[in-house]
Amino acid sequence: MRATHVSIDVTSLAIEELPAVIKEDVEDYLENHPRTPAARLRPRMGMVGDLWLCFIGPKLRTGTSGLGQTPRDALEDFNRHFMEPLISSNGSEPH
Repeated sequence: MRATHVSIDVTSLAIEELPAVIKEDVEDYLENHPRTPAARLRPRMGMVGDLWLCFIGPKLRTGTSGLGQTPRDALEDFNRHFMEPLISSNGSEPH
């Protein structure tokens, strides 16, 4: 079960500010998935312990964040759960 609100202090960076090797990998993922929410919104990225985090907005919320072992995993999680609260609240399934 995913939390709806998490209060964590995390240093986050815009994709453009990531170290070169990580930025290249993230940009490659986004380029290969151009129609995904992550590619369109370019979330900020950071780490929480040994997990990568990507999110949009001022606070971590379900539907606007993703977690993973790698930056790509976090982006995939972000895409998988984007807008999840909205979809579940109206009773519709994603198409």
